[in-house]
Amino acid sequence: MTKLAITLMSTFLLFSACSRKAEPSEPQLLSTVGAEAAGPFFTKDHEGNAVLCWTEKNSNGLYQLKYATYNTKSNKFDVPVTVPPSVGCSSSAESMAKVAFKADGTVFALFAKRFTEEQNPYAGAIYYSFSTDRGKHWSEASFLHSDTTHAYGRNFFDIATLNDGEVAAIWLDGRYGKSIKGSALFFSRTEKGTGFVVDTCLDKGTCECCRTDILTDEAGTIHLAYRNIEVPNALADQQIRDMAYIKSADNGRTFSSAETISKDNWEITGCPHSGPSLAANKQGLQATWFTAGGGSGLYHTSTNATGNGFRNRNLLSVSGRHPQMIALNDGRMAVVFEEPLSVEVETVKKSHNHDNLKKSHNHGNMKMSHGTNGAARIILNYLNSDGLKASIALTDGQHSDHHAVLTSVDHTLITAWVRENETGNGVYFSHIR
Repeated sequence: MTKLAITLMSTFLLFSACSRKAEPSEPQLLSTVGAEAAGPFFTKDHEGNAVLCWTEKNSNGLYQLKYATYNTKSNKFDVPVTVPPSVGCSSSAESMAKVAFKADGTVFALFAKRFTEEQNPYAGAIYYSFSTDRGKHWSEASFLHSDTTHAYGRNFFDIATLNDGEVAAIWLDGRYGKSIKGSALFFSRTEKGTGFVVDTCLDKGTCECCRTDILTDEAGTIHLAYRNIEVPNALADQQIRDMAYIKSADNGRTFSSAETISKDNWEITGCPHSGPSLAANKQGLQATWFTAGGGSGLYHTSTNATGNGFRNRNLLSVSGRHPQMIALNDGRMAVVFEEPLSVEVETVKKSHNHDNLKKSHNHGNMKMSHGTNGAARIILNYLNSDGLKASIALTDGQHSDHHAVLTSVDHTLITAWVRENETGNGVYFSHIR
């Protein structure tokens, strides 16, 4: 065969491979059959394996944290590990229980529990427990935060492994009560040979019930995103709740001042229950979020060429909700979210309490119902720095599927989500090669 023929054949094979449309595998149930499950969350262990966390009711009707490692040979998850100190934890979709792995393999589990018999029905705490033997034995639960007053709520946390091998967490804290609008954003990290140490307040006046996001990039920079509250002088009786961003270049010792990711100017006095998602690649930091400011929908942006400030936003989906994004090795982004088949209009008449956790999700004047009649499909979008490149429906819209998450390992995308059935909610997963 001539060099020209070989070149033409190679080009044809490459074109054919790139032209094949990736198809998701059939959804598989991961949680226990018949057990109520919620709150999927992906992380990776110290060896780079994909790990999926979720909460599931036990035989006593109490939620507990479980996690399982993805097996790339079988394309299934190994036998789940249960975290006993988490029994009785919250199952909030915006504040799911989760684990993270230190570089030495120590597993840290974070979970929230409510205080009982308190005047504030949403008062509670965030706890952590750790295991040094791959989940066989766990330490007693300890408070994540230094303030343990029972009158306030603390929730909506996230956790990540730092480049120095330790683990860091952020959360929303109600310890300042009515002296501030909304909640406060706090940060803490582990130190070698011990658990979480001193916590630091990074911002006061954050949206009370939207998930937070913490990300560490290859350079070791810690990136944080959350929904902030601003009260402009011209809007004394109204609030603007847009996404804010801060970072640390010294493993959390100091942080930058907050900047707005996108000036959506969303005027809302209720909590949308929908937080941001960050990812980082060679092109810079990427962000995706939901807003109803300047047009309702999911949006994407990235840092500009200098790395200071963000570009103008791009619309991803008018009806999408709860995005989760990761960076791929080929330079693209992958984003999953639910897309309801119908959206109900509702007016938000009052602001949410500091710690109010509601199962319905108010988006300004939009409300999405996740009941068995609230059919929704899971959508996967591929993006580059300019926005949408391709879109794939991972589920058929015949079920109420929502709160999807994703990760990648060995050129395989793995997604997981909550599916509501008449017999209860389960955590399902699918993979795309």
